[in-house]
Amino acid sequence: MVPLTNRGVAAFIYFLSIVLPALLPAGLMAQAKGAAGRPILAIPSQAMSMMPIFVAADRGFFQEQGVDPLIVYVAGRLQPPAMASGDVDYSASAETAKRAAIQGMPLKVVAYMSSKLSVSLVGAAEIKSVRELKGRTIAVTSLGGSLDYLAREIVSRDGLNPDKEVRVVALNQNDAMLALDSGSIHAAMLVPPFDAIMSRKGFRRLVFAGDLMDYPQGGLATTDKKIKENPAEVKRMIRAIVKSLFYINGNRDPMIGYIGHRWKIDRELASSSYETMVRSFSPDGTASAQSIQNVIESTRARLKLQRAVPLSEVVNLSLLEQVHRDLGLK
Repeated sequence: MVPLTNRGVAAFIYFLSIVLPALLPAGLMAQAKGAAGRPILAIPSQAMSMMPIFVAADRGFFQEQGVDPLIVYVAGRLQPPAMASGDVDYSASAETAKRAAIQGMPLKVVAYMSSKLSVSLVGAAEIKSVRELKGRTIAVTSLGGSLDYLAREIVSRDGLNPDKEVRVVALNQNDAMLALDSGSIHAAMLVPPFDAIMSRKGFRRLVFAGDLMDYPQGGLATTDKKIKENPAEVKRMIRAIVKSLFYINGNRDPMIGYIGHRWKIDRELASSSYETMVRSFSPDGTASAQSIQNVIESTRARLKLQRAVPLSEVVNLSLLEQVHRDLGLK
């Protein structure tokens, strides 16, 4: 695993897997990937929604399953084309992959890490409602990514036109907190522990998205080609994440310590973050069919698609079901 605190190494791997393909012939890129001998798993950030992946790596669940994915940072919106081109094997930005599948990319979500949302819309103390964001700026982690879609959905439900009456900008979570502090933005979509940190400073949690919308948030996605040609590897990846979910849900005190250490926060923030996240994490890699359909319908409406989109076009949970049987869950 690429140490996630080593941004120099992560940046190099990002260059190798995303930038280099544009500069090298396909054969040379395949040789570069083959030399590593490890599947490449793209994550969008160090957000706590990625915790099942971090735990699977740090607690040895990936290695136990005989896979040792190379974990790299890639912006969520870049992950679908990177998978489609073969430069990334797996994506943790399941919702972005799902939207790409709706638009015709040969991708599928194969397991869920979060069956519910854990993100909050946090605003300046003087802003008392979503309606008061009219004419103001909201930060999301990436334009076209999951939090961008959610922010637009939230303001739409309060009667605002997200394309005309608010300004949406892309900032990572740390920069969004700094921008809120300085007053250069007025609200941000924040995940734990960043939402709790800003609440402690007096900023207002306007909406907890998990109370408003039944959307699955994060998961593992890959290509139809990978599922067809290497289902054994996909199953090993899924099994490691399912075991990670079991561990997270069943080990409160060790996980609070882990959260505090990894995200460098005190025990009070770590505890509140754990309670928020454990509400959102899937117990076993599944999400309800209705919640998946909610994402499909939201995407269809935003893209103005007239055709129906069946679940089978965006998810393939057959290997997850096999993992459940192997683990004696079904």
